[in-house]
Amino acid sequence: MMEKKPSVDSGILAPIILGMLSIVGMAVVYFFWRANAMRPVGEANPTRTPFRYVYLGTEPGLSTLTPAPTNTAFVLEPPTLTDTPDFFGPPIVSLTPTSPNSGAATQPIPRTPNPTATPTILSVLAKYDDTHFAILYDGDWVSQSNVTGAHQNTLHISFTVENYAMFTFVGQQVIVGYQAGPSLGRVLIDLDGLEFEVDQSSGATQLAEWRSPVLVMGTHEIIIEHLSGGSVNLDSITIPDLNTPTPTATP
Repeated sequence: MMEKKPSVDSGILAPIILGMLSIVGMAVVYFFWRANAMRPVGEANPTRTPFRYVYLGTEPGLSTLTPAPTNTAFVLEPPTLTDTPDFFGPPIVSLTPTSPNSGAATQPIPRTPNPTATPTILSVLAKYDDTHFAILYDGDWVSQSNVTGAHQNTLHISFTVENYAMFTFVGQQVIVGYQAGPSLGRVLIDLDGLEFEVDQSSGATQLAEWRSPVLVMGTHEIIIEHLSGGSVNLDSITIPDLNTPTPTATP
């Protein structure tokens, strides 16, 4: 009978085992060298400088530090009083007599604002011709010139009832100048709501005037309306200077 031979030749097995051991040895040497190469050459000497961590803010202008409270005393000072302009003018003092047994009584001092003039409100102490721009006419008034004796030789004449002229002034009195004559009509003067009728008719042609009562110093409005009859006219408006004191209301 024939003997069985092994499938692997023992002569080849020895070189294979030797090659594998060589590969394992080379791998061990490589990893040992790699481990030694990663170690530092020398040891770092410790220093005494402490580490400081600085936190950088992400928002500009924001402080991450909280200030410590301080013992700062707050001093409250009273406001300083300064002189301010008086927009209301001088005070008006009115004294009311008291009985002898009532003791001294102090009356309050009322303060009234001074009137403020606008460009269409004229000042006191002036005489305005009928042609002045501040006199407002409504209706079919006729401007007549070369009138002998009239102020600046002019007149404004109305031939239609309900024509009127309006004027605003600052003062204590107003004088309306006109030319009276035969067959002239009547005018209605409205002064701050008070009405006065003036008859311009006269037996002869002549200059005449109507003078209002004394008013409280301030802004006033006058309306001169053609009321009835024949034609009426306006020559001038005067704001006189009065030396009498301003009338005051008595309680």
